[in-house]
Order: sequence, then structure tokens, then C-alpha cells
Amino acid sequence: MRHVIPLAALLALAACGPKFIKDTKVEDTPQNREIAALVERYRVALEQRDVASLKELVSRTYFSNAGTTADPSDDYGYEQLEQKVLPELRESVKQVQYSISLRKIEVNKEKDHATAEFEYYYKVSYVDGGKDRWIAKSDFDRLDFAKEDGVWRIVAGL
Repeated sequence: MRHVIPLAALLALAACGPKFIKDTKVEDTPQNREIAALVERYRVALEQRDVASLKELVSRTYFSNAGTTADPSDDYGYEQLEQKVLPELRESVKQVQYSISLRKIEVNKEKDHATAEFEYYYKVSYVDGGKDRWIAKSDFDRLDFAKEDGVWRIVAGL
């Protein structure tokens, strides 16, 4: 009978542990669910090559240094995203398969800022010089979000 009490205590403690967003190790909180849902909207918009949805998700203050802080020649903001990157997605990309595995979400409510770190895999069919080609890649990335007029928007990381 003395084994029943420790077992019951262990079960009670296990029931009080943190819950995670499905298929992640990210704690299930309202803020984390909100950011996770935005990451999923981004993933779906890319797969569907839905330029209008991507533009809706991205802040007009968006900025990317393309991962090269020492080389400003590859930096771009919302205007270049809208005029060059998104049209390329619509016109040259034929198919996108894109999976994301969320690793970490941090929300700073005081600063209205959030980040989502994830591992991704994509496979893209595109046209280059009149020929169909495929490219595949997997890596880690991070999306940065800022709250603008009560709405989370992507400010970096595409």
C-alpha cells in the first residue's frame, strides 16, 4: 500500500506539467498559439504561391539582410519584396512543397514583438531560362513579428 501514495503523487505531478502545441515542443499558451497559427498561414501561402496572403502577413516595415550583415547589396525591404520577390514567386515558381517544424516561440508583450524559430524543408519546381528545374533545401530559420495596430505582421525572416 505504501507504493500507492508515491505513484499517485507522480501521476498528479505529471498531470500538472506544461502542455505543448501539437507536434512541437512549444508550450501551448494563447500567445504561442497565435504566433504558431501565423507561421502556418505563412507556410500555406508559400505552398499555394498566394501573393495576396503573403502581402497581408508582411509588415510595410519589413527588412531582410539576407543573412549577410556585412554585405548591404543583398538587403531588401517591403518595396523590393512586393516588386521583385513576390512576382518571381507568382511567375517563375510552378510548385512549392514546404514543411515547418516549430522549435521555439518567444513573445514579448511589452515590446509587441515575437519570434518563431523553426526547421524547414522545401522542394520547389520553377522555370529558369525556359527549362523546368527543381531545388530542395532544409535548414533552420526564424520569423520576427511586430504587432501593428493590434495585428501581428512579419518584419523579418522571409
